[in-house]
Order: sequence, then structure tokens, then C-alpha cells
Amino acid sequence: MSEMFEDKIKNTAKPEQKEEDICRRKVLASLERADFGEQLQDEIVNRLTLMEKDSKFNEDSRQIERGMENILNLLEERYGEQYPQLRLSEKQRANGRMAVILHDIGKSGPAKATPEEQEIIIKFFACENIGNPNLLVADLIAEIFGASQTEKINHSLENCGIHAQTTMRQFWDQHAHWTRDILESYPQGLDKHTKIIACSHHIDHGINPYSLPESEVPLVANVIGTLEEYVEALEERALIALDQYEASVRRGGLSHEDALSRVRKNLVKFRKDELMDFVLDAIDELGKKQAIFN
Repeated sequence: MSEMFEDKIKNTAKPEQKEEDICRRKVLASLERADFGEQLQDEIVNRLTLMEKDSKFNEDSRQIERGMENILNLLEERYGEQYPQLRLSEKQRANGRMAVILHDIGKSGPAKATPEEQEIIIKFFACENIGNPNLLVADLIAEIFGASQTEKINHSLENCGIHAQTTMRQFWDQHAHWTRDILESYPQGLDKHTKIIACSHHIDHGINPYSLPESEVPLVANVIGTLEEYVEALEERALIALDQYEASVRRGGLSHEDALSRVRKNLVKFRKDELMDFVLDAIDELGKKQAIFN
């Protein structure tokens, strides 16, 4: 875009238009860095733009994306000779980057949600430090939107399948399923593996939108099967661990040591998983040097 045209936008756009334009540019820049450019459907970009405007989710995803790249680089450098499977192609890395960018898009609501309903859902997810997961969604409406909006917000939530007795835990757990709903409804430019990685980042909590088998994938090459399955397993594990680590550091305010300790405790089902051990050891090494998200 020419500088003259950019200046024209700055000078003539209304404040809300300027904000949306800035947010959209950030989203498009993230997609461009992931080598996806303009391949995705407008609905995906529009939802990411709303999330950019009303939450920190996209910035979290950008942090996690950088973390994944740093971890994959470290693993390839450290173990690439011993395990050639760790030498990922650029296409495989791009799929991983794209999965990270999209993994929280379900925090904009189900695929059928209108833009107004998406904004409401995003603002609910953007409420941090809710100590009681059994709190009802209905109990937060007045706090977030004002008492006069209760009836309107309730109606919008019901259109998205969220009812008066839905707890915040149930609400939060919907977002991986909504991510699958969105990516399957607007699949242009996305392959199966990108979608599976994006939607499986809470599989350790039993949230499994694609109903994947829970078999462990050990590192030993002759047990792994195809390289494609191995890469998918590696990037899934990196996203699962980094998603929890980044949340513990940013939202939880924990030190590296405490954040990693929490992640290890949460990932008890991966205790004997050599691939997850590699990922967690890489997080530990990079985290001690404060180099995970750089």
C-alpha cells in the first residue's frame, strides 16, 4: 500500500475505523509472517481483527508462535543429527505457525455467530483473573456490559448455545470446539494437520474436538509411523506446553521456574512421553535465558 494512500486513511478515517484498520494490519502481518498471506477466507481475518481489538489473545498467540519457532530451532540444532525427523520442512513449520495463530479463534464464538455476538463472546473470554470457574456466565453480564444490557446479552449468548446456568468452566472449554467449528466452516488455505494442531491444544484436559486416539507417540523412529504424524505430534505438544507456559507467565505472573513446574504438573498424562520431555526441556533451557519469546 502506498504511503500516500496510508496518509489518506489516517486523515479521513473515523477513530473507530482507524482502530479497526490498525488491528487488521496487525492480523495480516501475522498471517504474512506465517507464509499464509491472503489465502484465508475473510471470515477468519475478520474474527482475528475483532480479537485484536477487544483482547490480548492474538498477542498471546504471537508470543507462542515465536516460542514454537525457538523450540523447534533448538531441537533441530541439538538433536537433528540423531533424529532426522526434527528437521522440519518450511511447509511443516508454516502449518505449525498457522495453527498457533488460529488456536484461540474459537474465543470469538461458534461459526454461526454474528459479528455482534462475536464481540460479546470475546469480551467474556477477555475477563481475566476469574477465581471461581463455577461462577455462572449470567453472573458476569452486568459487570461486563451493564445491568441495562442483560436481556440483550442473554439473547445473544443463547444464540451461541450458552445458557443462564452455563458455568465459566463450561464456557471456557467451548473454545477449542468452536475453533474446530470455525476452521471446518471456513477451510480455504488450511490443511487437515493445521486444523488438528490448532484444535488439540487442550487435549491434555480431555478436550478433543477431533476425537483423536489418546495413544502416546514415542520418539523412537520405528514406532512413530510416518514423518507427517511425527511432526504433527511434535507441534501439538509444543503448542499445548507453550499455551500453558505463556498463560502462567503473563496472566499468572509466575517466574520461569514456577510456570514450568505448573506446566509439568498439568501435563501428567505426558509423563512418560519422550517427545513432550524434549519440548519441556527446551522450554526450560530457553526460559532460563529469557529467550523463549524473543
